[in-house]
Amino acid sequence: MLPLLSSEDMRRVDAEAITKLGIPGMVLMENAALAVVERILPESGELEDLLVAVVCGPGNTGGAGFAIARQLYLRGCDVDVFLLGEPAKLKGDALTNYRICVALEMPIEEIRVAEELDFSEHDLVIDAIFGTGPSREISGLTAEVIEALNQTPATVISVDVPSGVDASTGEVDSVAVWADYTVTFQYGKPGLYLPPGRDYAGEVEIAPISLPAEMEKLQLSPWRLPDDEDVWSVIPSRPRGSHKGYFGKLLIVAGSRGMSGAARLCAQAALRTGAGLVTLAVPETIRPEAAQSPELMTVGLPETSSGCFKAESYEALKSYVEWADVIAVGPGMGQDKATAAFLKLLLAAGKPIVIDADALNLISAHKLHDLIPRESILTPHPGEFSRLTGQTSVSSYERIETASRFAESRALTIVLKDAPSVCVTPDGEFFINPTGNAGLAKGGSGDVLTGVIAALRAQHVGMVEAAWAGVYLHGRAADLAVERIEPAALTARDVISHLSAAIASLRERPHDHSE
Repeated sequence: MLPLLSSEDMRRVDAEAITKLGIPGMVLMENAALAVVERILPESGELEDLLVAVVCGPGNTGGAGFAIARQLYLRGCDVDVFLLGEPAKLKGDALTNYRICVALEMPIEEIRVAEELDFSEHDLVIDAIFGTGPSREISGLTAEVIEALNQTPATVISVDVPSGVDASTGEVDSVAVWADYTVTFQYGKPGLYLPPGRDYAGEVEIAPISLPAEMEKLQLSPWRLPDDEDVWSVIPSRPRGSHKGYFGKLLIVAGSRGMSGAARLCAQAALRTGAGLVTLAVPETIRPEAAQSPELMTVGLPETSSGCFKAESYEALKSYVEWADVIAVGPGMGQDKATAAFLKLLLAAGKPIVIDADALNLISAHKLHDLIPRESILTPHPGEFSRLTGQTSVSSYERIETASRFAESRALTIVLKDAPSVCVTPDGEFFINPTGNAGLAKGGSGDVLTGVIAALRAQHVGMVEAAWAGVYLHGRAADLAVERIEPAALTARDVISHLSAAIASLRERPHDHSE
């Protein structure tokens, strides 16, 4: 699992490397510079034909910028260096690298007026102004320089973090650099993967700068970025001799008149994700539609005149609730007051449960929060989350903070569906999902996700692991689908049809389930 370090965490790691392990700051700065140069070289053709602008700030990121400029200059590039600040204010390793550039008689221009900046002739612009980000709002000359940089048609590479983006939160107060690529060092930063920062960062590359392995023990960041190997490690193995009972009994309670599709999508996704037995409980009048998948067991329940669940529905469902290992509830079930009475009884059963869509809205509208069983998984989109918590008009990061408090107070996991989705755990960990695409912005996608997560949970995958692994698989299936389907044309059924390939794609490298 790749840890993501906040600005504060990264400063602590750097300080430990320098003060406790004796690694000189100049070595780390030079390694960072070389990492950026290595990112440039494969796509640059003849370096002698490359015109590069390096815009340096007054701190250590600027110092890395001077080192990058020097490395490119010594390789034959035509390099223009711009300093945003006064040379007299440079200090430490940044001052040392500045002086080396001066000694090499490299052209260095001190920026005094932004209107004079013109990067239109440059092939490449390096943003080395702030890196992990200033703690203050950017204004004045600095803001004008960033605006000028953003006007360039050249490729822009940001050093560590696009200047103006908060490395910890992804937030942008006023202005920030729009990078084509960001080369960040040793660890990813949450702000490179959270909106809006991830849009400014472009393609992110994490480059080692030779911090020793022991440094991993010095950070306790709660942020994580899963990868294929992490997800594969939680997918249940299927040994010879196993049978359907090994892989869980899942009860899906979903649908209402006119919304049978949501129930079917959820159930089909659960089957494709490996659940051993799936029973789909729906209002009686839509049972024929729900039963069109022969692999499903179905049960029709008493319903209201409008075709929704009611309190009496629960009596007919009780034996199935007792049978199930896990329950998924919500897709397409409607928001009738009678359905709220039914949901109240279902939640009170206390079974592990995945709660989505209309069930979340019913909990919000009828104040059923205290009935949510511990170790439940909630999958709200921003609107549902706002109704659930009463928090409105907030940034993505503020939503994550609120979700963390909510999850901790009720011992549950929350999947904040967004771009990207973030899984928030009761222990204060945050898993940012790296898969998925804009094709998922369509009705039915959430129903599929509920089925995927519930299927993993039914197969005895832990609450937290089922949440982040399910989100990852769902996004991977969509990514595989858009390799041959235009994102605008992607449907929820396309995602289901690619779940098998998504799981198989995790096995491209050998993995050992015995570990």
